[in-house]
Amino acid sequence: MTNPVSTEQTDPIGEVRRAKARYCRFIDTRQWDDFAALFMPDVGIRMLDPDGGLIAAFDDRDAFMAVTTAFLQGARSSHHIHNEEIDLISVSEISAVWAMEDIVVNAAPAPGQPARMHGYGHYHETWKRTPQGWRIARLELRRTILEFNDNQETHP
Repeated sequence: MTNPVSTEQTDPIGEVRRAKARYCRFIDTRQWDDFAALFMPDVGIRMLDPDGGLIAAFDDRDAFMAVTTAFLQGARSSHHIHNEEIDLISVSEISAVWAMEDIVVNAAPAPGQPARMHGYGHYHETWKRTPQGWRIARLELRRTILEFNDNQETHP
């Protein structure tokens, strides 16, 4: 039996692709420690609505994680990324744009949570190489479509 050859250590773009795939899996499976580890401690995060208005802004990982875990409490989600545009800026920096789609469904939403959220857009990111691997240093989510449904009859 042969083992697959990993090019992860010599292919920085491949490493970032795998890390972004983990981003989607970790958030959807609520692996919060692993999800948080994908971000630099001082990450800058901006989320914009389809008109370019600011939805949320965070300047550190802990604040982002607190809001994210609270928003997704009790919900089910699915995050997808597609059509990446990745540029190696230097041996320690990568710029990436990913088309994205996400859906969050909550059969029993808490106050402030929608029963259903479905969105599309693009992640604009800067990744930095650290001794622990590639980490997100900057993330801007620019929504092109963002729909909310407060209908309590929505089922996951």
